[in-house]
Amino acid sequence: MRSKATTATAKTNHDQAAGLEFAAQVTAYISKNYSLNMKYGVEVFGGTKIHWSWETDSLDKVMQINGKLMKDREYLTMLEKSKDRWVEGSVKDTLVAFQD
Repeated sequence: MRSKATTATAKTNHDQAAGLEFAAQVTAYISKNYSLNMKYGVEVFGGTKIHWSWETDSLDKVMQINGKLMKDREYLTMLEKSKDRWVEGSVKDTLVAFQD
């Protein structure tokens, strides 16, 4: 099992609140349009960090979904509108392989 996770740090507490609205919107959009069970949440003791993740059995699926997202105009528009909320350089993607 693999988990694709994205983490971003909001600049301020106000940005975190707006970032959570963005997280809900993006999570719903990706889950619906790409048939994923994406989840989001806020790091409890991490300041203003927001996390998104989804699980897959295939690294190929991760690459396929990422490729489609980079061509998805609606998704890219959502990213563009939210870009000023995040600390520069804080958006990170991680792929974790879990043992069965």
